[in-house]
Amino acid sequence: MNSNINLFNTINNGKQVGIRYSFLAENEVCWSSVGLQKWEGKYKVYIDEILESKMSSEEYLREEIVSFDSIESAFEFIKSNTKVEISDLAPCKGQRIFNPKFN
Repeated sequence: MNSNINLFNTINNGKQVGIRYSFLAENEVCWSSVGLQKWEGKYKVYIDEILESKMSSEEYLREEIVSFDSIESAFEFIKSNTKVEISDLAPCKGQRIFNPKFN
């Protein structure tokens, strides 16, 4: 519970949280990034997925940024559309997952 409060506070303070991970998709390694940041009053979620074999040509299976009015809606979108648990999200240190200025 305490970690959820810390995550909630981190996001509401405008810091980006996210995770990069891999999984198997049709017997091939697929890499994904999931990021979340509060930006100009909206909660922006970034998701991308790319097969390892397509990385050099940057042919993403999926790459999107979706904006939400509430953090609960953003969390629900992540839970419904990725393999990530909300508790897996962590503050980004160094390089961010995405630039929230873009849509």
